[in-house]
Amino acid sequence: MKHNDIQSFTCTGVVRNSGLLLGNRYMLAFALALPAVVFYLCAAYRQWQTVSGRKPEGRLAVLTCTMVGALLHLGSIGITMLGREHINFAMFEVGSLIAWVIILLLIFSSWRKPVDNLFIGLLPMAAVILVCAAVSGQYYPLPDLSYGLAWHILLSVLAYSVFIIAAVQSILLYLQDLSLKKHQTQGLIQSLPPLQTMDLLLFEMIWLGMILLTAAFAIGWPYVADLQAQHLLHKVVFASIGWLVFAILLIGRYRFGWRGIIASRWTLTGTAFLVLSYFGTKFVLEIILHRS
Repeated sequence: MKHNDIQSFTCTGVVRNSGLLLGNRYMLAFALALPAVVFYLCAAYRQWQTVSGRKPEGRLAVLTCTMVGALLHLGSIGITMLGREHINFAMFEVGSLIAWVIILLLIFSSWRKPVDNLFIGLLPMAAVILVCAAVSGQYYPLPDLSYGLAWHILLSVLAYSVFIIAAVQSILLYLQDLSLKKHQTQGLIQSLPPLQTMDLLLFEMIWLGMILLTAAFAIGWPYVADLQAQHLLHKVVFASIGWLVFAILLIGRYRFGWRGIIASRWTLTGTAFLVLSYFGTKFVLEIILHRS
């Protein structure tokens, strides 16, 4: 066998072995994701049974299933994001990370705040995103991760997580306000905290999200060298619009007492711009154009 043939055979073997190892990683990630999804859906269904009055309150069962699911979820995203030389910042992997942070924030918040009903909407969402991340097989590495950029990413993930929770909270607030005006307070609406409490919870989330997002902007801006070359123009524009929407909402709250349906609409609009700023541009670049 000639030297070139040996070299070609060796390279082919390395590629095949790398592909096999990569396949095994994603099989393991899926093996962890699948039971996590089951636990998430069981917790959401159990909370729905409590809300609908079919079973008495099962808070311990909901939290236990959610925490077990979150541990399995962490293992799965650890494999898909950290299983190679560089951190994998593909769209579904980042989405899965944000979903995990959302669940973690809900678990901790539920010990102090009446947010248990948010599990009904957020757990199925996390389950869907987790499955997508486990089976997507995408790899968009983040090779140069400085200390400042790491803080920017961390704060951005936390801000997005808080605003997505606030968006679901605003949907419940919208439905509650609408139902009270129509004198229809059955099912889910009946199980919600008082309207004033729901309103206060929403604005606590918005204030926290704004602090985190503003800090993320301030830390991340020095790393912007060329908006066009770094594919950041659309991200910056949409994220800035989202920040502005929430700033107007907070001013409106302070000056005009905005609450209820008005606050819900502004919250959903601001969150939509933030989600579009990152995941919209990531979808176009990675799924449509196949660029990082």
